[in-house]
Amino acid sequence: MLRRNKVRLFFFFSNFLKGIAFFAFALGFYKITFSYLDLSALKNQITFDLPSTFVFILFFTSEVILGIIPPELFMIWAISSKPIDSYLLYVVVFSALSYTAGFSAFLFGKYLHNTWLYGFMKKNIIGKYERKINAYGWLVIVVAAITPLPFSATCAVVGAVGFNRNRYLFYSLARFLRYAIYGFFIWLAHPF
Repeated sequence: MLRRNKVRLFFFFSNFLKGIAFFAFALGFYKITFSYLDLSALKNQITFDLPSTFVFILFFTSEVILGIIPPELFMIWAISSKPIDSYLLYVVVFSALSYTAGFSAFLFGKYLHNTWLYGFMKKNIIGKYERKINAYGWLVIVVAAITPLPFSATCAVVGAVGFNRNRYLFYSLARFLRYAIYGFFIWLAHPF
């Protein structure tokens, strides 16, 4: 196996395993919290029933700004406070919003390419990686889409270095895969 293929494989699997570890921790915490602790009194005192529009705006803003709030918390909100039969719809909406936020960041990166800021960043930070991002950007996009790496930041950098838009749109579809997997496991962990 060529050295560059080994490096790509190592990059993918190391970040994938970090993502799995983070998700396993979050899922375990969620399962323990809702299974072994009696939160019914707390749930009656604190309302989790926020308006969906507010939650969608908060989620989109979080996704655009480097994913400050983990998406899993929004899925947990949906399964805990909304009718159970609408959970799938919420997961689909969250994944579409995340995909759109990533594309917005990508377009911002494209815009940034023609500014003095990009010239500064290219000279001091990105320049040495630009050729590699253009060659292996698909791998960076897929890894950021399915792991806890900051997806929007990755999309902005990939856009800034001039990665092809259609290729970006195709590879970033992996974001839907992440939401499907995480949504499914949150569904399994939820005590009905």
